[in-house]
Amino acid sequence: MSEEQFREWVNRRSHLPLAVKGHTFVLKGDNVIAVDGGKFVYEEALELVKLLNSSSPFAQINATFMILERNGALRLIVIGLIAVIIVVVILLASH
Repeated sequence: MSEEQFREWVNRRSHLPLAVKGHTFVLKGDNVIAVDGGKFVYEEALELVKLLNSSSPFAQINATFMILERNGALRLIVIGLIAVIIVVVILLASH
């Protein structure tokens, strides 16, 4: 999915979702696009498309983290990691 194809999809006001590198883009209203459940304005969503299509793996990971942060999944991942660390520390301290 190129940037130009993304712009055309937005301009057509399509009700069909758009898949970009495993992520689902859905138009939710004027200038609002949901990406995997997280809401982004048009400019942010366009930047995500650029990052996801980048040949740099760091840019792709950055885009994925932006999506995870916006849809709340990153918070759950961090809380889960903290819980695992606490359990490991308690187990090591009890020995």
